[in-house]
Amino acid sequence: MRCPKCLLCLSALLTLLGLKVYIEWTSESRLSKVYLGPQGTLPGPTPASPEPTLPANLSARLGQTGPLPLAYWNQQQWRLGALPSGNGTEWGDCRAWGAAAAAEIPDFTSYPVDLRRFLLSAACRSFPQWLPGGGRGQVPSCGETNIPHLLLAVKSEPGRFAERQAVRETWGGPAPGTRLLFLLGSPVGEGGPDLGPLVAWESHRYSDLLLWDFLDVPFNETLKDLLLLSWLGHHCAGVSFVLQTQDDAFVHTPALLDYLQALPPSWARGLYLGEVFTQAKPLRKPGGSFYVPVSFFEGDYPAYASGGGYVIAGRLAPWLLQAAARVAPFPFNDVYIGLCFRALGLAPRAHIGFVTAWPAELRPDPCALSELLLLRPIRPQDSIWLWKHLQDPQLQC
Repeated sequence: MRCPKCLLCLSALLTLLGLKVYIEWTSESRLSKVYLGPQGTLPGPTPASPEPTLPANLSARLGQTGPLPLAYWNQQQWRLGALPSGNGTEWGDCRAWGAAAAAEIPDFTSYPVDLRRFLLSAACRSFPQWLPGGGRGQVPSCGETNIPHLLLAVKSEPGRFAERQAVRETWGGPAPGTRLLFLLGSPVGEGGPDLGPLVAWESHRYSDLLLWDFLDVPFNETLKDLLLLSWLGHHCAGVSFVLQTQDDAFVHTPALLDYLQALPPSWARGLYLGEVFTQAKPLRKPGGSFYVPVSFFEGDYPAYASGGGYVIAGRLAPWLLQAAARVAPFPFNDVYIGLCFRALGLAPRAHIGFVTAWPAELRPDPCALSELLLLRPIRPQDSIWLWKHLQDPQLQC
């Protein structure tokens, strides 16, 4: 009689144990939808949704749940309503935002000089275009009949004439469905030669230079992103896709066009495509190019596409501008764009054809590149050599 009773008790215990495990598992599943990571971390990538949204409170989207870290960026994002636009009389307001950063960050004076300069003007995002004498060379708007399917937006610096010319003579040259623009700051540099006359000639000759009157330094790369998005809204709103890349990149333009034209509509509408980093963390060693002090930012980075080259859907330009007005400034433009996409509820899509850290000692192989969409860095002479070989009908791979 005791054995059947033992079996019955054992069965009941196993049932209760299974029920306990199930309740704990479902509780953790529900909790994970609210608590998106450990203290101060940003959530990882989620399945991309084709439709962006911008909730009134961005805290959960950007991982600001649980105990709030004391780092300046995290605190700013928690209480940020919207950044000052920097227009007209509000210029003083955007400078005041930077002055407040200097006052609130306890070790601000120990930050690298470039990072301090970035923070002092990070909220100032409205700059006039730098126009050559007489306004010649002004970039024309996209007409109703010549809206490109793919806009090639290439970040450059005023003195990089050879890199720009190599792009014009190769992958950025005239082609059906594309248009080329270079994004630059002021050619009147700081402590260097005045390149204004040379850039003015180039602008008049090609009419493909979008120039703005701000200092062209690495920490101002985000300005190029945001000012381009604003320009698109006024001058080229119907563009289907925008490639944002650097002047030392090589793009297999025909292959990229083929890929984009074959995308399912649900992917195309919310596209954010490139070489994606999903588990990147801030570098804490002082002295490096990507050093981030603990007093400025705590947590991990969001999933983001490398700033070396990525493609976005053109329809997202106004959405990204809205998100940028409500996401606290961050010094690295690719991380910042990732934050803005995260704020919109969109995630990047990875493509193995984007290679943004090509070894400098290796000369690219035309056959290897035939399987890629973008690689960088590459020297101007190698870019020209590579393009000629790719156009060779006798190329055999």
